[in-house]
Amino acid sequence: MIYSVFLKKYWFVGFLIIPILLTGQTDSIPPLLQLETVEVRALKIPKPWLRSATSVYQLKPVFKDQIAQNSLQEYLTDIPGVFSLNANNQVQDLRIAIRGFGSRAAFGVRGIKLIVDGIPETTADGQGQLDNLNLSIIENIEVLPGGASALYGNASGGVIHISTTDENAFSDAKAFVNAHIGLQSFNGQQYQLTTGRKFDKTSFIFHAEHQSGNGYREYARFKSLKFNLRTVHEFSKKSKLELLLNYMDSPTAQDPGGVNRMSFEETPRAARNQNVEFLAGEEISQFKGALRYQTTLVENINFNTYGFYSSRDFTGRLPFSNSGLILLKRHFFGAGSSLNGKKVINQFEWKWESGYELLGQRDNRKRFDNDAAAGELRLSQDEQFSNAGFFMANDLSWKKWALNTAIRYDLNQIEAIDDFLNDGDDSGSLDLNNFSYTFGLSYAIQPSAFIFGNISTSFETPTLNELSNNPDGSGFNTALNAQSAFHYEAGIKGLFNNNDRYQLSFFLINSEQELLPFELEASPGRLFYRNVGSTQRRGIELLLQRTFGDFLQGSTNWSWQDVTFTDYELDGNNLAGNKLPGLPDFQGNIRVAIRVANHLHLNIQQQFWGRIYTNDANDEFQKAKTVSNISFKYELKKERFALFPYFGINNIFQTRYADNIRINAFGGRYYEAAPGAFLFGGVRIKI
Repeated sequence: MIYSVFLKKYWFVGFLIIPILLTGQTDSIPPLLQLETVEVRALKIPKPWLRSATSVYQLKPVFKDQIAQNSLQEYLTDIPGVFSLNANNQVQDLRIAIRGFGSRAAFGVRGIKLIVDGIPETTADGQGQLDNLNLSIIENIEVLPGGASALYGNASGGVIHISTTDENAFSDAKAFVNAHIGLQSFNGQQYQLTTGRKFDKTSFIFHAEHQSGNGYREYARFKSLKFNLRTVHEFSKKSKLELLLNYMDSPTAQDPGGVNRMSFEETPRAARNQNVEFLAGEEISQFKGALRYQTTLVENINFNTYGFYSSRDFTGRLPFSNSGLILLKRHFFGAGSSLNGKKVINQFEWKWESGYELLGQRDNRKRFDNDAAAGELRLSQDEQFSNAGFFMANDLSWKKWALNTAIRYDLNQIEAIDDFLNDGDDSGSLDLNNFSYTFGLSYAIQPSAFIFGNISTSFETPTLNELSNNPDGSGFNTALNAQSAFHYEAGIKGLFNNNDRYQLSFFLINSEQELLPFELEASPGRLFYRNVGSTQRRGIELLLQRTFGDFLQGSTNWSWQDVTFTDYELDGNNLAGNKLPGLPDFQGNIRVAIRVANHLHLNIQQQFWGRIYTNDANDEFQKAKTVSNISFKYELKKERFALFPYFGINNIFQTRYADNIRINAFGGRYYEAAPGAFLFGGVRIKI
């Protein structure tokens, strides 16, 4: 019995023996994870990974052709300190937490700044979504797990900086075509096409993607269509102009809802009856366009500027009648410019960047009774969030020392104008301005090893959606305040054997006015928010990457965290000492990539996470779990043509666990079951 349990949980260890039997192989494989020594760009001032005085994780997902590509979660598991839920409910979208920030999100991303190709994906009020992101063209991900409001302003308890396929794809050809057909469990279908063409100084890259499926649970059908266009024109070696266009249409996304523990354990695939009755789900269409210009003005002085506009039409149905139908039209736009440069005097180097960012968000929100069709109008208001941020960053290097500093001031003006006056005028406004800073110092104890420490701040305003959901029934909740935090971090990172990398980080974070969701009996499924006092977050993060010969790559990351309420009283109960819900107390990931007989690639993954509390009272939780995944890819290449058939199984041993936990849900409806064994496969063609 003991041996069978061990084999079930740690079966992947056996694959480590395979390379010993294959010592005759000489072909090398690309690094599984590339924490490159090239410059990290998410820190505003580009700098080598080793010489940054903060934790920063850089991932080049060379394994992406061997995963299902259904959710960004498949990439983020390789980064310590990043936890995500809800990879399967297309309505709720992926919920991401970095060192606990973002855990409050009922849907989408909160408290974390999302940047895609240099353009903000997080709106001015701090809401972020990933439903328009094309996963197959992601080339690089950088994650800043510490407080980054001095660099990015509101909702920067962490930063995810994503880069997609760009003009570097034309390094050895003037044209390319990548196509993909994939099939998955539960009638999942995925079709992708990426093509590019370069004409002298101008290049075009176009991507299209269609995805649909029935979902693991009942009433979980979804369908989406996405397009991307990237055009780059190089005026000279010193300047270029980029045009970025993105369109997403999701006409169908059904929400099966959360259920209590009994339903979760006995009928995990069943949808909640009320969700089916009220047609719970959403329909979305979104367009986004952006321009970026970069040029060198004089030697060592560069100028960067961008502007963008995004529109989003959203229809949402909640599982109740009163105000259960939501119509939202959003316009999000902004611009930013910066100057950066450097000065070198003997062994002293000074790099700097200074700039501004302007963001505007205009939401028109209407709520009707959900009677299958639009019923009586209950709310109509125009919401505005305006932001102006001004920042200055400096990097100073001298011999073995490096000093990184940044300051920023943000003006945030929030206003709601009530257009539905039958129940009185619920208009309101807030000003939530903030000053942020960061200070970090690193020292080279060896040429390839640095110790570092830093202090930083972050702040997070309530979003327009959260402000408009007032538990007293009015339209604008001026009682909500911004959440703020102070971050302290120390660690060591370095290289060994030229290619292998490690990083060990310790952090302590104190937050005030923590924002958390809750539900009311009269509106189950609608989330309200409150400031609940303060928390303390302590943790350790470990990342190791190791190469064994030319045919085996291994990567592991582990995170331990203790996120505790230090001041929280609710309904006369003192909850100080309780854990913040929605977060595991530990998590880990092991990934092994093996090349067998030249053309066959194996990708083996084992994920671990600890106990997760479902509510503030900590009287219910999900137990610690492990999940095992494996996939295969076979390479067939001839000159400039390549064919890659692939097949994989996620959750091989069918571990029962909740893929999504709805924090503080009324009636104990916390759980949404994850699939058992999930099969996927297909073929990718590259020309």
